[in-house]
Amino acid sequence: MTGPSTPEQDSATLRLGVHLLRLPCAGSPLMLRRDRPFDTTAEVMDPADVLRYVATAREVLKGPLVLEIAGPGDALASPETVLKALALVHEHHPDVLTGLEIDGPLLAEFDEEFQDFGLNYVALRMDASDVATAQRLVDGAIYKGDLLDRDAAAQLMIDGIRKAFHVAELAGIAVAVRTTLIPTINGHEIDAIAGLAARLGAQRIDVRAHTAVEGAPLQHAFAPGASEVEHAQQVADQALLRARDPDAPPAPLGWLEPTRLVPVDLAHLDAVDPLALLPEPDTTAGPAGVHLPRRRAQWVAVASRDGTLVDIPLAQATQLRIYRIDEESIRLLGVRNLAKDARRRIDGVGDARVFLRALTGCRALVAKGLPARARALLQAVGMRGITSEGSVEATLDRVARGTLRAR
Repeated sequence: MTGPSTPEQDSATLRLGVHLLRLPCAGSPLMLRRDRPFDTTAEVMDPADVLRYVATAREVLKGPLVLEIAGPGDALASPETVLKALALVHEHHPDVLTGLEIDGPLLAEFDEEFQDFGLNYVALRMDASDVATAQRLVDGAIYKGDLLDRDAAAQLMIDGIRKAFHVAELAGIAVAVRTTLIPTINGHEIDAIAGLAARLGAQRIDVRAHTAVEGAPLQHAFAPGASEVEHAQQVADQALLRARDPDAPPAPLGWLEPTRLVPVDLAHLDAVDPLALLPEPDTTAGPAGVHLPRRRAQWVAVASRDGTLVDIPLAQATQLRIYRIDEESIRLLGVRNLAKDARRRIDGVGDARVFLRALTGCRALVAKGLPARARALLQAVGMRGITSEGSVEATLDRVARGTLRAR
């Protein structure tokens, strides 16, 4: 995982300014809010959209770039889309800083994946410090497939905030808190919210003004004035100062200072012709189609009974053969056993962490058949799942040349 930046790096970043690319990729809600109900008609991007926007931004913008995956729902309530997007960006643009805007309760579900994908920070929505205030903010929640009532959702919100800080600390992920100021709902406890966030380890707290949403239960709640927001921000800043060790280095999230962020206009990126970003054609390469594409060096896992044929579905395999492919050779590195898990006989995966551990270092998995859950998990971590039959050597040659596509 990409660790916190140094004070020297932060100082240079602050001088340069930082481009912030916020993309909506979360198509599923977690907390059902009374101030901003979930918008089922909002546009949601897929991983290909994310990679396209990031690639375009890297080409046309100068200086550091932050990608923040946000709503309309909770980023971690749509893990297949969000994790795949993070994996693609980390693979193709490892210099891009990445963050997720979340409610908190789901962070513990994916802490190991974040370490693999280089997540830099989470922006934690924290609008209450106690259950009573949370009850005024939520109507319910959709958590692990269950619809929670208001009381249970409020308790989940408060418990999830504390748990998220704990998980983030263990995983080495920086936490920025986002607080929406609604004077008649949480105005009286801004100091309590900021104090709790600071004690739990927030590296920055940003106070934002409530904006009325037509048709929402809290549409008539007063929006704060500029002076109220400014005062609340001062309270939050003071809470951070009180909680911070005076001898500690500057917080590594200094580049998230709103005055230094430059929001990226998606319309500006949409106006860029993708073809203009492609490299000039190589006129010395000779006639097209004469040679096969060169092999890309990689490790590939194969489900095979004896190592000669791809002849067994993943769900029936007891082990995977790991091959190293380069331009000159295809070499068997060894065999990794799969867990003897009854669930794996159904979905090909079983315990996801054990399954992925057997695939450490691999870019692809080839089997005669791949169950839907296995395929989704492989996609989420940026690994190709390929169904094929026939000679192992011929199959691996095509995988490395890119002529055998995932299907």
